[in-house]
Amino acid sequence: MPVYRHNIVSFPETKRFHFIHIPRTAGRFIEAVIEDNDFSLENDTLGYIEGVDIIHMHRELYEKYLDLDGIPQIAIIRNPIDRFISASIFLKRMYGEDIQEAMEDPMMFSMMLQNFPLTQAVNWFRPQSDFLTNGAQVWRFEDGFGKDFGEWMSGILGVPFTVRDVPYKKLETDETNKLDRSAKLIDNIRQFWREDIEQFYPELATPL
Repeated sequence: MPVYRHNIVSFPETKRFHFIHIPRTAGRFIEAVIEDNDFSLENDTLGYIEGVDIIHMHRELYEKYLDLDGIPQIAIIRNPIDRFISASIFLKRMYGEDIQEAMEDPMMFSMMLQNFPLTQAVNWFRPQSDFLTNGAQVWRFEDGFGKDFGEWMSGILGVPFTVRDVPYKKLETDETNKLDRSAKLIDNIRQFWREDIEQFYPELATPL
């Protein structure tokens, strides 16, 4: 959960903001774009706090450990179905290649997520609502990261903000090795993250 400070000193006041990095929402690219706009990290994002990767701290932890008083908070959210499929690369890495059938079973689905063996990475599957404060400014991944996103960021930060196709750090894990989007798996995702879907993506909700 990085806090950024603007490097340009010609503005009347120093611009700071908190980027709420929800896993699998283009965070690494957005961080590279932020740095391309003359912002730099104010806090160390390497390592773990209370067993959670610092870069992906949820609300309970970042409010406890970061100085966020009076600064904007910005987050990207993503369709929970797409977000889970993207994160499924880690499930296959930890549980093995042949887990499609198990993940299509509702009980096994819940058990495998709730007992994910890499404890410091549990936030990959945490509901997005757990990351957000009431005052967080939220952009939807599906709306893209072009001119409109730049104007939205500029309006929040009060400085010009442009989006360029900048290089960013890639994962060592094969990001194409995901679970298949079967109907049974999508039903499990809808039920497991029902609150996120109802709050942010009601068009994806299905009746109980």
